[in-house]
Amino acid sequence: MYFSKHNEAIVYINHYSGLLEVKGEGVLCREDTEVSPTPTESLAKEYDTLSITQGITQVGEGFLNAFPHIGCLILARTVGSVDTTPEIDNRLRKNKVLIRGEYDTFAERFAREKGLAFLHCNIHLADDDIGDHYEHDIITLRFHAEGAPDIHYNCFTPGSSAGSYGGGEYANELPKDFYVGCTIEKFANHFNERVREQILSNETLRRFLEIANRRHSEKAAHKNAADPKERI
Repeated sequence: MYFSKHNEAIVYINHYSGLLEVKGEGVLCREDTEVSPTPTESLAKEYDTLSITQGITQVGEGFLNAFPHIGCLILARTVGSVDTTPEIDNRLRKNKVLIRGEYDTFAERFAREKGLAFLHCNIHLADDDIGDHYEHDIITLRFHAEGAPDIHYNCFTPGSSAGSYGGGEYANELPKDFYVGCTIEKFANHFNERVREQILSNETLRRFLEIANRRHSEKAAHKNAADPKERI
């Protein structure tokens, strides 16, 4: 974990997967990239995925300059603008940076305006506590630039000795069009009753299903209108 020297409310959460999350509120600025404690290597070299999380409203001028090697930029729905320069725009395109976020948000518009690929962000669905086995599962709906979406389970269980932890990970692949005709209620029916209420109250999932289905219907209607044979 790292803290901005400029604004103590800006915190960087580092993950071994190459993900660096930026948490806080308001506007990120160039000065926020000076952090403590001093990392073993620069943040720019250690991480290839940068996630600007819920609460951040703007990525200000100069902030992205500190991350020239990222391959993926994730923008929460609260982010309303990202300040760039022609130099940064060219670098983003040259590096084929993938932009991730929710549909119908600034993230998708930013990707379109900059000529970058866009992929919906992963959706944390629920935390499942299985008391009989002392197990805690983190359940996530994941989307992939290549390949089918899946439901990922990150499972934590007690280890064989005090202070150690076991568990593991597995994923169940979904059809690429799993969302077609699927309401949040139908989606929740595929999971244990323990997590049903968490899924039903998941607004990110609800928005995804509604928008994905609307777009699917619009695409089908456009195709039918363009091809008279489809109406026979």
